[in-house]
Amino acid sequence: MGRQPTRSIIRAIRSFIVSLVLSQKRKGRKPILQVIIDLTTLEKVGKFPHLKDLVRVYNHKKGLHIAVLYLVIGNWRIPWSFRVYRGKGTPSPSKLALKLLNTLPSILTDSFQIYVLGDTAFGTIHFIEKIRSKEFNHHGILGIPNRRKLTDGCKVSDLKTRGQQVYLHGLDSPVFVSWV
Repeated sequence: MGRQPTRSIIRAIRSFIVSLVLSQKRKGRKPILQVIIDLTTLEKVGKFPHLKDLVRVYNHKKGLHIAVLYLVIGNWRIPWSFRVYRGKGTPSPSKLALKLLNTLPSILTDSFQIYVLGDTAFGTIHFIEKIRSKEFNHHGILGIPNRRKLTDGCKVSDLKTRGQQVYLHGLDSPVFVSWV
C-alpha cells in the first residue's frame, strides 16, 4: 500500500468533519458551534536535541506548548488545528489562537454562530476585540484573571454580583462577568 501524503489525509479528515458539523445544522435560527481554544503542554523530561527550541519552560512546565482549536459537536470534542507556542519574542498564545480561528472554513462561520471558549491565556484585550470585530463576529466565553482592572479602577475580584456588565480597562465595549 502506498503512503499518503500527510496533507491529503488532513484534508480528507477535515472534509469529513465539516460534513459532520453541517449535518448537525437544523432549520430555524442560526445554530451555535462551540470552538474551544486551549493551551496545552506536552510535558517533557530529559534532553530532546531534535526538538531544539521547541521544548521550553512556560508557566512552570517544561515541554512542548501548543495552542489547539477544537470543534464541539454533541458530546465530541474534535481537534481541528494547532500551533506551537515558541516562547518570548514570538506570537503570543492569543495571537496563535487568532491564526487558528482563521483556519475555520467559511462554510462553518457562515452557517453557525461561533462561540469561542478559552481560558485566561486567551482573555487578552486584543483577542476579545478581534473575535468581536467584523472580521470574525464571534461570541466569546473567556477566562480573565481576577486581578484584571476595570475602567473604574476596581479589580474583577472586587465584584460581588455574577452577570454584571462591566468595562475592562483598555476595552471600549462591555463584557459580562461571572465565575464558578
